[in-house]
Amino acid sequence: MRALLLAAVFAASAVGQLAVTDQAGREVILPPRVERVVDLHGGAKWIIYALGGADLLVGAYFVTPPTHPLAQATLAELDPHHREKELPILPTLEALVALRPDVVFASSVVHGALADLLAEVGITTVLLFPETLDLLEDAFVLIGAVLGREERARALAARFHEMVEEVKSAAEGVEHRPEVYFAAYYPLNIYAGDVIQNVITELAGGVPLGKEFAPYRAGAFWYRANVEQVVLWDPEVIIVPSYSRASREDFFSDPAFSGTRAVKAGRVYRFPSFFGPWDTPSPEVVLGLLWLAEALHPGATGLDLVGEVVRFYREFYGCELPADEVAAFLGQ
Repeated sequence: MRALLLAAVFAASAVGQLAVTDQAGREVILPPRVERVVDLHGGAKWIIYALGGADLLVGAYFVTPPTHPLAQATLAELDPHHREKELPILPTLEALVALRPDVVFASSVVHGALADLLAEVGITTVLLFPETLDLLEDAFVLIGAVLGREERARALAARFHEMVEEVKSAAEGVEHRPEVYFAAYYPLNIYAGDVIQNVITELAGGVPLGKEFAPYRAGAFWYRANVEQVVLWDPEVIIVPSYSRASREDFFSDPAFSGTRAVKAGRVYRFPSFFGPWDTPSPEVVLGLLWLAEALHPGATGLDLVGEVVRFYREFYGCELPADEVAAFLGQ
């Protein structure tokens, strides 16, 4: 593990209080006991669940609530009260105070000002920025430290790292790296820079076409493309996230994309989502990496996608998913 995983978690203040360094570089003094937690980041709750902390979670932002029946049933088993905990991405200060959290996990990109307001009313906020796989491993350990579950967190981070390395090793030997248009929320939005969607595209053996571009504004993660750029790119593969306003069919009917290699070859794929989208910063993104490697290089990686998915949910969440239902979920 990297230095931050090993070093940045605990510190003792001058009066003996426990502190952590969050992913915005802030030293955060923790309450004596952490028994009520809110997640505004969206991905942190899945780490909290993996750490066995369902009973600690009193409020959470769900990027997209699970829609697949198997996912809904599995989450209900994991946390029977999850529906009562759902929050908007920007809840009011009053709503957060009413939840009486000991700690709020939030996004360093979105919630910096809110963290300052929460501090004024005595609520501790830990800011997260797990936009690379390494930083996501760090987030495991950071959240584990806050919740007092460091041993489990380090074990999960190590297993996550091992899975990433397995996919990287399998993808390194591919003969051709296809050019990938990873759409964001609309067809002409493409993920830009070093966001996690482009990170996993590269690791899976693809070339993310949006990586060279800067996001269109601060705090955004995508670039506004245009028809001329799409024609010049002529992507070989188009990826549509589960939370996109566009469907796969929209790309086949859109004149901007209808002449591309991806559309002509039928290589327009909807990214899976189970508990949450597999392309967003949460433990499930390692499954997204695995799925993407198979989508870009069918049969070339030697990886057992169904078997790895079953094993992942067993190891991380204690859920035993039937292999045939997983295969159906993956369209296999």
